[in-house]
Amino acid sequence: MLKREIFRYETTSSWFSTHLKGHEIPFKWHHHREYELTLTLNSEGKLYIGNHASNFSSPDLVFIAPNQPHSWKSLRMDSVCEIFVILIPQTWLNRQLLSGMEEYRAVSQLFSRASPAIKFSKACAKQSESLFRKIVASSSPLTRLSLLVLLFELLIEDRDVEYISDRHPLLPYQNQRVEKILNYLDNHFTTPVTLQHVAEHAHCSISAVKRDLATFAGLSFSDYISQLRINKASFLLRTSSLSLSAIASQCGFQSVSYFHRQFKKIVDDTPVKYRRNNSI
Repeated sequence: MLKREIFRYETTSSWFSTHLKGHEIPFKWHHHREYELTLTLNSEGKLYIGNHASNFSSPDLVFIAPNQPHSWKSLRMDSVCEIFVILIPQTWLNRQLLSGMEEYRAVSQLFSRASPAIKFSKACAKQSESLFRKIVASSSPLTRLSLLVLLFELLIEDRDVEYISDRHPLLPYQNQRVEKILNYLDNHFTTPVTLQHVAEHAHCSISAVKRDLATFAGLSFSDYISQLRINKASFLLRTSSLSLSAIASQCGFQSVSYFHRQFKKIVDDTPVKYRRNNSI
């Protein structure tokens, strides 16, 4: 279900920052009234903002406008992924400008273009990492603020940004339905899941399931299931000594030959060669 997050700020700061670590980013469909700037490292998967869906990979730097439903959904990684998040209240810049701080005018213009989001270049994302690390490590409010200003300057100077378009925002019931669909598939993709199963779980029609997957994942139902199964198979090939037949069975493939064909189609390599080149 779409959830609204509310943040409490320290008495010494008018904005919020945090640093998270883990082996994967779970799908968590949410929104909040702050602007969000998120840097994701050592991770890859899908990024969902409104009715926009795209792939992301490290380093990934995104700026999201207030009240935009969004979530990341990563593949499970062997290394630890890191997520740096900065949240800025909508009124934050207005206060600076009203106090006569014209230096923030360019930042205000950047914020106004984030509808619903801006994706920054890989070069910008890589450069921003040191500033994010210094921000979360510092205990001085003034130092943190000066680092935030330097981060804004870096964002403004990026000339290779992507403005994410969302001309037709989803209605609340559609957001909830998409979350149900994606969560159900994440939990059942190793079984003989069907469109009918998913539609019944999400309380919608089969055509609605197809439409939502095309919108959010850019894939058909069968291709989305195959992608989930291959992602798990890739992980098992890298990290286990299980036989190919055991991996095929655990990932929901009905035969080893079909597993071979799907793996070759999606990964552009055979399972045997992939394991030989990527085993840990």
